Amino acid sequence: MKKTAIPVLVCAIGAAVFFVNRNGDLLTGLNGSLSLSDTQLQFAGLAFCLSPLPGQLLAGELSQKEDTPFEPLANFTDTGNLNEDDYTKDSIYAFFYAVYRALGKAPSPSGIDYQFTFNTWGFSDVPWIKAAEVEPQRHGQAAYQGLIEFDAVRTALPKNAHPKFVEIGSGTGAGADFITKLVPGSTYVAMDMQLAAIETCQELHAKHNPNLQCVWVDGGVGGAAAPVQDHSVDVVVISETHIAEVDIGDEEKAIFKEIARMLKPEGFFLWGNALPTHVWHKGAAYLESVGFQPCGLRNHTLGAVQARDEDAARVNMFVNHLLEHFYAIQMPWFGSRCGTVVDLLIKNFYRHPGTQLYNKMVSGYDSYMQYCFQSPTLPQAAATE
Repeated sequence: MKKTAIPVLVCAIGAAVFFVNRNGDLLTGLNGSLSLSDTQLQFAGLAFCLSPLPGQLLAGELSQKEDTPFEPLANFTDTGNLNEDDYTKDSIYAFFYAVYRALGKAPSPSGIDYQFTFNTWGFSDVPWIKAAEVEPQRHGQAAYQGLIEFDAVRTALPKNAHPKFVEIGSGTGAGADFITKLVPGSTYVAMDMQLAAIETCQELHAKHNPNLQCVWVDGGVGGAAAPVQDHSVDVVVISETHIAEVDIGDEEKAIFKEIARMLKPEGFFLWGNALPTHVWHKGAAYLESVGFQPCGLRNHTLGAVQARDEDAARVNMFVNHLLEHFYAIQMPWFGSRCGTVVDLLIKNFYRHPGTQLYNKMVSGYDSYMQYCFQSPTLPQAAATE
């Protein structure tokens, strides 16, 4: 190494240590109000690679859940398994959305370069996906279109010249932009707790789409009131948002209360995700108990597994593209170890074949469902009295 490079490396390591001490580790220390620049991401990556976390993950030293007949214990090195206690969604997505933006265009097996904006697993068991098989993010698009394919929704939307959509947990707004182009006359408010995601939504989509508004909600809907008037929305969407991963708890109930407040009488709440099957049963029962009426249900689990199989080559290419972007991962010894950890983490979150989240769909522990619910005819406050 050249002598002039040594001070630069020392300064970089010092800055990275300062960064990680200030913001914590990538799994738990970041928050949705951060919008990391590429330079900050490089420091964060270096800090993570130098920290004990990669070694702890590979050694299985983080929290472990008890083995059960329904969810067998899986180790990190085999399946990328990461328990909910080991990370916060606020932190991990602050990092992910900054990375998606920093990477810009990524290569795909079809030869079409694309920007990763559909942070969505999606599915591949529907007819409307077949016309665009070379589209890299077609499975995510299919998931969003599936939400408006319920018979009740397809009947109602053409009768409304200007249907208003609100999405909770919209990510980069790619799905929001997609829906406005499928539903004539629609307007769409895309809300997310991640500032980096909303900045991408504004830059890539809202700037070119007058029917789309991207809104940052600090702390997320439920933790904060959504900036939407009472009973003013025709359709509320939740698509693969990080809620109800374990149970229907206080956070989920607060979000459902906000949805009821926003929706017009007989408005639609459209919800799709891959969640533990028992959570879907509890969620549906709770929504019906507070006055929502079911208007459709589709089980896309087999199609979601098929989509992950079809998408494996693209995900491999994207993760390789991501790893090549970080200088720390190119460094000797700890870079290789860190790269292995990042590869496993990202692929598990994306339900890549062989990972724990993929295996949970195959086993049936998780189900990819899409639900349609309709709000009460009377405003919620009156309906529950």
